[in-house]
Amino acid sequence: MAFDASNTLDAVAGHLLASGYLRDVMIGEPKSPPSGDQLTASVFLNSISVAEVTLGTTIESHVLTLRIFRNMLAEPTETMEKEFAKAISSILSDIIGEFDLGGSVRSIDVAGIYGSGISVNYGYLDLGGTMFRIADITLPLIVDDSATTTA
Repeated sequence: MAFDASNTLDAVAGHLLASGYLRDVMIGEPKSPPSGDQLTASVFLNSISVAEVTLGTTIESHVLTLRIFRNMLAEPTETMEKEFAKAISSILSDIIGEFDLGGSVRSIDVAGIYGSGISVNYGYLDLGGTMFRIADITLPLIVDDSATTTA
């Protein structure tokens, strides 16, 4: 079985970029540190599975990771952390409010009907010698019929 997640990745990256919260959004993990102190993001696949098979079509779960970056050395630390948390909350509210990302997905699996629901894990990441404050958002999406079930 082959999956085509390119439309899902494009839809999420485009939606994030259009939101205005982020300076840049890339598909895939960066190989070098993002520049500047503004928020940037990367979107990458976590997992894909078939949730249901119907007559000749599939309903799939595409789980993406949205990694939001901000230079850890931004000052003042307290203000940076509060602004970071507020931005993540705004990004989540915006994504959940869109629900089908303009029709490219069936729905966002907020509560995890087909697996895990939306979650956020905060941490730090050294990328090319620069430390970043990160938030990894697990974004489960329900997508119709992107899998090929025949040869």
